Amino acid sequence: MSEPGFLSALRQDLRFAARMLARRPGFSAAIVLTVAFGIGANTALFSVLRAVLLRPLGYGDPQKLVVLTRGATPIHVDEFRATARSYTETGVFSGGAEQMALTGKGEPEVVSAARVSANFLSILDISPALGRSFLSSEDRTGGPNVAMISTRLWQQHFAGDRAVLGRAVTLAGAPYTIVGVLPPLFTFPFADANTDVWITRPIEWSLMPVKSRPLSPYLHIFGRLKPDASLDDANAELVTLNRQYATAHPAMLDAKPSTADNPTRVRTLQESIVADVRLPLLLLSGAVGLLLFIVCANVASLLLARAATRAREFAVRAAVGAGRGRLLRQLLTESTLLSLLGGALGVLLAWAALRSIRTATARPRRARLRARTLAGHRNSLRSGARSLGIPWRSRRRSAGQPRKHCLPRQAAPPSRCRTARPASCRAGGALAHSSGECRAAAPESRAPL
Repeated sequence: MSEPGFLSALRQDLRFAARMLARRPGFSAAIVLTVAFGIGANTALFSVLRAVLLRPLGYGDPQKLVVLTRGATPIHVDEFRATARSYTETGVFSGGAEQMALTGKGEPEVVSAARVSANFLSILDISPALGRSFLSSEDRTGGPNVAMISTRLWQQHFAGDRAVLGRAVTLAGAPYTIVGVLPPLFTFPFADANTDVWITRPIEWSLMPVKSRPLSPYLHIFGRLKPDASLDDANAELVTLNRQYATAHPAMLDAKPSTADNPTRVRTLQESIVADVRLPLLLLSGAVGLLLFIVCANVASLLLARAATRAREFAVRAAVGAGRGRLLRQLLTESTLLSLLGGALGVLLAWAALRSIRTATARPRRARLRARTLAGHRNSLRSGARSLGIPWRSRRRSAGQPRKHCLPRQAAPPSRCRTARPASCRAGGALAHSSGECRAAAPESRAPL
């Protein structure tokens, strides 16, 4: 068959298939919806699997990035970094994000800050989008306070001003100098998703009391393996180093022998990120794959039942000259049309599901960010009021606490004064006070009753 004849026959088959499907809308809708449900569920879940498990991390040679599964004390960190030989570089980060009030430019804002060692960008093989990374001298105790900020904070708080480099800001009451801006899509795997500020000296993590820092394993070690070092080599070296550390420092909390079911070991960065969700996602993918198999079986059964009811039609078409190949091509066209409609609807369902997932995960983050921003405004107002000598008092009161206020009138009679201290009101009128207490008004300011 020539190409024009084939295209003409294909158009004829498509028109006939559309007419046949339109004649039985219930049957057609059932197949389209069944296919759409199966394809939509599999597409959405595979998108999640690809983003979480299959897509490589956005760092240079991510297979060589590793992290220790347990925390370490400052002494353990120093000894490990000095004696470990399986790594090109090792770094440290603290146990969690710090909430800091950012002032000095624009409106006050509470930001999430992560403490990392000075070489954390070098280990991740990431370069700043603007400015420079940290220096080793800035990671020592007593060194200068410097910070790197995210692109989001740079654009929203500093209006994308390139002169932000070298600018002094105040974080949690301490002056810091901004030295760099991180790339737009940069994320640190072990920091909060809303982290906008990175600062040095993890040992000074504010959430850990100063007296508890020497003995507490609140620091976490990560690094990059040497090209010729494997994960097994790093774990074997870790066992030796931990044994030596436990012998030298038996009183340290991280010198205690690890339990058999949770030993300290070296894991790849990818594995440490997805370890808690890998098995549930794989089980869910298997369940959804089984669902797609059931969908295909049901659709095949419906199409076979439908073909059985069309035996008379096929007999008539064969009697007027239609060959077996022509009939098969017509059935294939109808099945292809149903599959295309179901697939298109399934892609739309998958897009809607992924959008709902993003919305559901982003809403709590926006709520937390809004709460932190409001808290930052209250803290700034409190600091400003106190700097001006104005007493700041919270307007909150505990449940069951009586209200203490008078009518906001300079000449309120004693009988109309509502207060928990009626004696002060009977002393001669009252003035409303911001703290809710009643103060006696001067006699000359009282109006005659």
